[in-house]
Amino acid sequence: MKKRKLCYCLGIAILFLVICTKSSPLYKINDWYDANAFFTVGKSMMHGKIPYLELFEQKGPLLYLIYGIASLISNHSFIGVFFIEIIFMTIFFYYISKIIEIYLPEKMSYLLIPILAMLILSSRSFTHGGSCEELIFPFLAITIYYFLNYLKTGILTNKQIFFIGILAGFIFWMKYTLLGFHFGFWIVILINKIRQKEEKDLLKKIGYFLLGILVTTVPWIIYFGMKKGLKALIDTYFLFNITSYSEKTTLVEKMVNCMKTIKGVLLKYYQYIILILVPIIISIKNKFYFKERKNNIYLFLCTILLLLFIFIGGTNYRYYSLPMQPFMIFGLIYLSQIIIKIDKKKLIENHTKYLFIIVIIICLFISYNRSPNTKYIKYQKEDYAQFVFNEEIEKEKTILNYGFLDGGFYLTANKIPTVYYFMKNNINYDLYPENVDEQRKYVENKLIDYVIASNKMNDRDKEILEQNYQLILTHKQRYEEKYRTYYLYKKK
Repeated sequence: MKKRKLCYCLGIAILFLVICTKSSPLYKINDWYDANAFFTVGKSMMHGKIPYLELFEQKGPLLYLIYGIASLISNHSFIGVFFIEIIFMTIFFYYISKIIEIYLPEKMSYLLIPILAMLILSSRSFTHGGSCEELIFPFLAITIYYFLNYLKTGILTNKQIFFIGILAGFIFWMKYTLLGFHFGFWIVILINKIRQKEEKDLLKKIGYFLLGILVTTVPWIIYFGMKKGLKALIDTYFLFNITSYSEKTTLVEKMVNCMKTIKGVLLKYYQYIILILVPIIISIKNKFYFKERKNNIYLFLCTILLLLFIFIGGTNYRYYSLPMQPFMIFGLIYLSQIIIKIDKKKLIENHTKYLFIIVIIICLFISYNRSPNTKYIKYQKEDYAQFVFNEEIEKEKTILNYGFLDGGFYLTANKIPTVYYFMKNNINYDLYPENVDEQRKYVENKLIDYVIASNKMNDRDKEILEQNYQLILTHKQRYEEKYRTYYLYKKK
């Protein structure tokens, strides 16, 4: 039965990802800036470059390693990323099915998984595909499953807590602001153990959890220690991310900004209210998910803490709220239970085989028409500056992604960056001027053979470029909701 369910989850993952992620072979390129930055750093790792020490980027090293492994499959396309997305999404759907089976008959998971796949993978928050937020899905789903079992049975073995520690460690070394649910999980354990006067067992659980995190941490300490990059790791991944992404404000101002951001997200993505918050809040009263009211409150607490951790900085990008979307399964479970009660003739149970085929077809159709990505399936290589410019760039020459995030030009040219600031990160100049200033020095000193710029370039950067480089190609193309123009400059 497990093999059959795994095969089903694999099939659903392939069907929906091939349509919805730009890493899919149906798309000529995944031109998302963030994903290309991860790919560039990951591929550079495979060629001996040290993140943070030799290349400036701010996500966690595990994310770069995942992309580095993908680059070994294909070093100038996202096919490797596509395969990894399929593996991760299969594990995610499998554990979602186990969550469904806690509350509903096993057959219902076959119906709900494609619905959840459609809701998540065709959403605007899914963005282009390959985000850090997407890749933590299996780690989050497994933790939710253990959490629900713990609240149902009161049992949480040391082996399980050790495994949860490993999962938390994986997330920690990808993007630690996504650990809100795990933080809530520990608040629940702490409350329960103190109430039950099991302080010794609490200390033991803490030890096993920290041991799990340590298992994921030691390899990075060894790696960066041997490469003399430990200080660069701490300075960039921790200190820089904490201090350089938001203006200096008081704690009260930060919380106000956080609340405003969350309010904006909830008003924009109404499905979070309908399929997450409303069912869980109702369950606090009618005890749907758990027989004890406090356990329903615990579920609400952990969900809210994840939301708070995500938006604690008071900023929001379209992909930020993606880790909330797996929690929509709670709304689907709640609605399914209502439908099952109404279905007195057991039509759903008796016709599940036919229903799940119909549901899959309908969900695939909706996904194709709902996803913001599918309009790019028809685009050819000549529609992208990444491929057009590559025809002009000499193989042995160096390139620089100047004044904007990694646009995929290193990808199509199959180049490893030769400078520390290989792109302009999404940080205000006032908060971190070094990024822009150093890129300008590269251009002024003609350290790079070819420079790629975009229409977001200001007058000063344009002046510096035109003094030292000659414009040889211009290309306009659509990126998300806007058109952008890219410029290829060659050293004079």
